[in-house]
Amino acid sequence: KYKNLIMFLRAVPPSLSSRTMSLLTKNNKGIMALLPSSSMTITHRTTAVRSMVTKPPGSNPLEVIRKECSNRHLCDEHGYRRPGVHWVFSLAVTPDDITQPPNLRTVGVQRVSTEGIDFVMKKGSGTCDSLAAGRPISILHLQGRYLPGETAEQWRGEGFCERMVLTKEMLDILPSYTITSMIASKRLELEKGEQVQELQDGVSGKRLKVENKNHLLEVMQKTRLEYENGDISFEEIDAAVRPFRFHPTRLECMAGGPDSVLWNRWEWQGDEDGMWK
Repeated sequence: KYKNLIMFLRAVPPSLSSRTMSLLTKNNKGIMALLPSSSMTITHRTTAVRSMVTKPPGSNPLEVIRKECSNRHLCDEHGYRRPGVHWVFSLAVTPDDITQPPNLRTVGVQRVSTEGIDFVMKKGSGTCDSLAAGRPISILHLQGRYLPGETAEQWRGEGFCERMVLTKEMLDILPSYTITSMIASKRLELEKGEQVQELQDGVSGKRLKVENKNHLLEVMQKTRLEYENGDISFEEIDAAVRPFRFHPTRLECMAGGPDSVLWNRWEWQGDEDGMWK
């Protein structure tokens, strides 16, 4: 029934747009089942079915992320976050009490390089301590827009975090609002004393109740002004900010959009020598 159309699709040139391919195969699900995998997309990649993977666009997934994020103006050519850009990823780590759900956090990406993904967290939390202990974590990073003519990407992976030493050079890269918010939060914790320790010993999700929002704003504003004027010591900053580098052991990416016949799925596995395959 579909013999002539199948022969045409097999011979279709690579320059044919995916939107045209979508129109040709619309309402003809039987065709998609009969076509060979190499003919299902016009980019010469195999199908992006969940149980299958396609040939990745690069040997190092971190370099692929850096290039994609640079093209989307999230970071510069060296992988450093551009000023004022909202660039985040989510991570999940199992707490000490395995009967509790994983701690899920959204953190700001500061840099992506072939060495890993750099970010910071406020010191003292149970999640920060779990990351510092090298506990296995999972991550999720989303970018792009699911709109006609565009593509969206979903990056997922597993690995561990390396605890890094805060340096003054790092402070020149970190957004000031990130630093001051962590310092102000630490100052508020010191005011609460034992209440904070009780929360740190408990499960994820518990937070200090803000009794006086005006006082919170005062502390935040005072901290911001002090930091801008250089009146906060490096010791106090170091006591509040913990830098990490995420080292993935596996990464996968789902990429596609409304014009895609099928999404591409790429996967990389790291070996013991830190090489990707």
